[in-house]
Amino acid sequence: MKEIEPMIMLYSPKFLLHLCSSQLKQNISLLFLWTNKKLHYLSVKLFILQAIVAIPSLLSSATAQNQRPSAGTWLSVHLPLQLNARWQIQNDLNYRTLGNTTAALQHLHRFGLRYFINDKWSVTAGAAFSFTRTSFTKQNKEFAKEFRYWQELNYKTNLNPKLQLQIRTRAEERSFSATSSKAAFHALRYRIKPQLLQKFSAKWALLIADEYMQQHAHNSWSFDQNRLIANGVYYFNKSTQLQAGYMWLRLPANTSQHILTLTYYKTISLHAKQ
Repeated sequence: MKEIEPMIMLYSPKFLLHLCSSQLKQNISLLFLWTNKKLHYLSVKLFILQAIVAIPSLLSSATAQNQRPSAGTWLSVHLPLQLNARWQIQNDLNYRTLGNTTAALQHLHRFGLRYFINDKWSVTAGAAFSFTRTSFTKQNKEFAKEFRYWQELNYKTNLNPKLQLQIRTRAEERSFSATSSKAAFHALRYRIKPQLLQKFSAKWALLIADEYMQQHAHNSWSFDQNRLIANGVYYFNKSTQLQAGYMWLRLPANTSQHILTLTYYKTISLHAKQ
């Protein structure tokens, strides 16, 4: 077989075509390899980016489920029973909603025995129990149970014929049962509530109040809550009234809530003259 000279091979069209074809195949193989690596790299980057975006969303969703709603409604019915000029049985039922829904955040029933020392001073002692939802989602059906004893001292005086000042101090010994997320514990809470009642007529009045609460739990004192209240009062008669208004509820960690309040009072008297 005749040997082909290198220079002739170099200038041979057939050889050049074969060389180009081989090189092209090699380049295409390298290109596919690079493209696959690049696509794999881009896929990894996209996955990481999606994870980064998803994590805050998941955290936000979890936080939203554990975050107190910005608004709510508190409904109350007070039915004190006047036994005589000195003694009265306190009795009130409370329903507090989960945000702007009809679902319950808390049920509270409070009762006690009040003694009127004179026209200005009275003392009360009693008990209460409540059921409070353990998170702020309607899907959660677990309610924490609380039982408390409470003692109260009330002072009221007329600043003028139509303006009345009342100051209420209350101590509460609270016992919370264990839940799926918290152990049982006890707490001591002090409350003070000054309020002004301005009468405009025999039927209408305006009530302004500020209630501050401090609590001792887990071996330390801490701020519990502060309630600023403004209620319109309508008197059906001397023993029956309806209060409706607004309460700004300030809570720990600089959180707050706007509350619509509606309270019905009806004194049931077993005494001829109150």
